[in-house]
Amino acid sequence: MQTGFHAASSYTCFNLRGALEFLGDDHGVRDLLPALCTALGKDVPDIADLLAQGRAVDATARLHSLKGFVPVFCFAPLVEELTRVERLSRGGASAEVIASYAALAPALQRLGEEAAHYLAQGPLKP
Repeated sequence: MQTGFHAASSYTCFNLRGALEFLGDDHGVRDLLPALCTALGKDVPDIADLLAQGRAVDATARLHSLKGFVPVFCFAPLVEELTRVERLSRGGASAEVIASYAALAPALQRLGEEAAHYLAQGPLKP
């Protein structure tokens, strides 16, 4: 059993317990978190730009990519909203898609911030 969850109980987007269960241990989580942080740091603003440019196909591809691995690290409501927005984006860069993504983006940014915070805390103690 892992202990020492740092400030994990204060995380609103990063589901440390779920990530540990899925990946097996703290080492597995820490191995993948840098890729998550990098992807979110790049893709979250890029998706907004792509939608603003009317490039829904490209935005959908980025959303689909995020949907492929973000669920390992976040709580179910964020997964559900990411899935909803990704599906919605398949219909083009409508005002509804742009507004839906604008509402989703802060949670994705928060996930990246919380993941980075966790990485900065150092490994869990058994």
